[in-house]
Amino acid sequence: MDRTNVLLDQNAVQCDITVLRDALKAGVLPPALRGGGGELVNDLLYGFEALGDRFADWLADTKRQITASYLDRMEKAANRTDLSPQLRIDMAEAALALDPLGENVCRFAMSLANDLGDIGRALQIYSAFYARMEAELDMEPSLATQDLAASIKLGTTNELDKTTPASTPAHNPAVSLPNEPAALRNHGRPIMAVLPLQVVGTQPLQTHLTDMLVDNVIMKITRQREISVISQVSIRHLTDRPDVVAVLSENFNVRYVLSGTIRITDLGYHLNMAFTRTDDGVLLWAHSLEVTEDALFQANSDTAEQVVHMLMPHLQRSEIQGMGSNTIENLSAYQKLLKAQELVYTLSKPLVEMAGGMLQDAVATWPDYVPARVALADWYSLWVGQGWSQDPQADMRAIQSMLQNVVTNDARSGRALAMLGHNLAIYARRYDEALSLFEDALRATPGDAETLLWTGPTLAYTDQEGEAIERLLQASRLTLDNPLRFRYEHFLSLAYFAAGNMSEAARIGVSSLMRNSRYTSSLRVTTGACVAIGDMEKSRELGARILLLEPDFRVSEFIKRQGFRDPARRADFGDLLRRAGLPN
Repeated sequence: MDRTNVLLDQNAVQCDITVLRDALKAGVLPPALRGGGGELVNDLLYGFEALGDRFADWLADTKRQITASYLDRMEKAANRTDLSPQLRIDMAEAALALDPLGENVCRFAMSLANDLGDIGRALQIYSAFYARMEAELDMEPSLATQDLAASIKLGTTNELDKTTPASTPAHNPAVSLPNEPAALRNHGRPIMAVLPLQVVGTQPLQTHLTDMLVDNVIMKITRQREISVISQVSIRHLTDRPDVVAVLSENFNVRYVLSGTIRITDLGYHLNMAFTRTDDGVLLWAHSLEVTEDALFQANSDTAEQVVHMLMPHLQRSEIQGMGSNTIENLSAYQKLLKAQELVYTLSKPLVEMAGGMLQDAVATWPDYVPARVALADWYSLWVGQGWSQDPQADMRAIQSMLQNVVTNDARSGRALAMLGHNLAIYARRYDEALSLFEDALRATPGDAETLLWTGPTLAYTDQEGEAIERLLQASRLTLDNPLRFRYEHFLSLAYFAAGNMSEAARIGVSSLMRNSRYTSSLRVTTGACVAIGDMEKSRELGARILLLEPDFRVSEFIKRQGFRDPARRADFGDLLRRAGLPN
């Protein structure tokens, strides 16, 4: 030390990072790195990111370099034949723990375990990696990883090229290097992150309570199946950074962020939620909520469900706008699904027909993309219901086949279960089977608005009108801004019609038709309700609209396939339609 300099004696200073690197180089796996060492890296100067953007950038880059150096030494140690087989596998698994979504590292660990004769260990590594990919990104491993797992099971790995982990880029060690773009493996679904709620105000709030709400929101988003969401565990160490949104966008390909604040009030809690796009920072949606503690933190929180259902339409609109001038051929599965749904909402026959072709193409191109199959089944159901089908029996078989395939391969798809039950009841009168499927659907996706929606008509048709109204009111509360709002109102109108509350059925039915006047099912129910309350002028106006959209409509043929379980109730409905002037 002199008047101008303070120098450290390198021989007298020991750095943990250097010690760990040297141990790995010597073929020793320190206990601190057996779990991967992610916490050691993430906790480095934890909290100091707030010093400023330049320091935060330097610290992030330093952490990436440290992680890359650990991975490099673990890979080299795992390849050393002078080390014991157990230690080599431990090194490979430690590398995978440090880069938990790294497919190259996963394949290397699987191949190494298999080459050393431990097939069970190799398949355990794959199983854990598969579960992690599904939980954190709602994705499956790439085809290369799946093929390797199949080859290990069949004992045919010699036919595959041995895969060793490529050097992880220094700028982004957390991102794997799959054989195909993430957008393709993820069917083009956007990735979203939910940030912890920021507590504001002078009254303290326990962290685990806000974490519980965020977990509920993440769970609800995951059940949507049309968007991937990053788990809290994966981003918790980043949330205090001032540039957290930029880091999520760069390192995790996150396209949308849901953030918010919470403060204690006299009546409970006040929440402000904001949904933004990461690439340009545009605020897509913001909403304030006043909720009680019970409503906020119950396991299947309506608050979380409401937040998710309010933000989803804004996400979909953003994705549609982002398609720009892309041709249909260049769209991903998710983009084709959104484009097709946009066309379906019009209920214009040529546009709906075009949407059906897009959905059939999406299913053929991406057969493992479940939402496209569910959407195509919904398309068939609407096509039949609107009276456009040239072969209703064949189309109804297509509906059942499509949905049976979905629920066979994905028992968690509550919407598919509920939609299958709806169509079995409406088109095949298999009411008891439908009611059983509804129970399974609500267990799979409790509180989901669309799942609740599909259960409503069958309940109304089987003399359970009160339960139908309750479920459909709940579904409506969760979908205040939805392009299919007309369908939610129609089903609720139908439930009131079945309950004999014809004035409410007519009022809600007219509201549904104001949103979309081409929905023939809504036209029929609202016409009957208007006749029942004596509004003959309105009923004849709606009857004329029915014949304009369905020139071949006949009451007698309609009643044969109408959904009421009781034939007498079907006959009464037919009488109302005849009184409106519709031909028998």
